[in-house]
Amino acid sequence: MRKAQEIRNLDDSQLEAEVQRLRAEIFKLRTKDSLKQLDKTHEIKLTRRELAIVLTVLNERTTNKTQVSPQTEESK
Repeated sequence: MRKAQEIRNLDDSQLEAEVQRLRAEIFKLRTKDSLKQLDKTHEIKLTRRELAIVLTVLNERTTNKTQVSPQTEESK
């Protein structure tokens, strides 16, 4: 599992690819778990946590891009 700082160093296209990879990984892990083939069930939790971090970083970036700078007060 990567740390949040390592994830923040990636660009947007890499983050989008990482989201797709993690979602596919979660699907595979859940499938294996339902078939009783998964020995390390904690990997599901770790992968979900990493996905949450990546999505949070993406959300922070889009929020910062869309924020409008506050208007200066007009003098009276």
